[in-house]
Amino acid sequence: MSIDARYAFLRELAPAAGAVALDYFRRRGDLDVEVKGPTDYVSIADRAVERMIAEAIAQAFPGDAFLGEETATALDGVPQRLWIVDPIDGTHNFLRGVPYWNVSIAYVEGGVRMLGAVSEPCAGVLYHAKRGAGAWRTDTDGETRLAVSRRTSLPGAMVVLGHHDRSPNDKYMLIRRALMDRNVAFRNFGSAALQLAHVAEGRYDGFVEMTLSSWDAMAGLLLVEEAGGYVAPFPGSATLTERAPVLACGKGVAEALSALVR
Repeated sequence: MSIDARYAFLRELAPAAGAVALDYFRRRGDLDVEVKGPTDYVSIADRAVERMIAEAIAQAFPGDAFLGEETATALDGVPQRLWIVDPIDGTHNFLRGVPYWNVSIAYVEGGVRMLGAVSEPCAGVLYHAKRGAGAWRTDTDGETRLAVSRRTSLPGAMVVLGHHDRSPNDKYMLIRRALMDRNVAFRNFGSAALQLAHVAEGRYDGFVEMTLSSWDAMAGLLLVEEAGGYVAPFPGSATLTERAPVLACGKGVAEALSALVR
């Protein structure tokens, strides 16, 4: 079946999965929560949403492979047609009642990002993109085409500097200092895919994180690309189940931000 068929399917699947996650969010006090590591949590909601997405994809496209955050070890090789899913990106926010989390779904074909969707259930927003067709925001007002920030210099910019509290890295402190020296504001709200969607929307001028998994990044990176932004190669030399650096931004600050991070 065609990319267009998968795109139509994705635009229905992502908000449906978001609705399931939102129902769990409203009942989060009753959820069973496991600790995978320091500040690294998984709940029954993560697994239920991933299962719902996986079953829907298997029924609609039985020949496609699936890579989800909670089932990552099941990936065998590099499939030609692959869905990459983070059922709840921002689980710590989700469990603490912070309404900044999302459901992220990407479709990769022949190693190329082709489709991406980031559902923001608490805001009733769906961000979505198809390669070559632009990036879009769908909400109660209809559809709006996304465009990255037009800023052309770093001073005065706002950059997301993402990091995992469970993975200390001295490079983050160096980057923070370099940003401060250049009068750049920086933020981190704990949900990579949603922050990438907001870069695509022009809310932030750029996004940097030293180690991200493919389910955190793939959908959001396509949104930035299709919104006219710059995206550094990802996952580069890493595999789809390994963590790798991410840099995405408006093209006007790409050279300066890349040099700063290097």
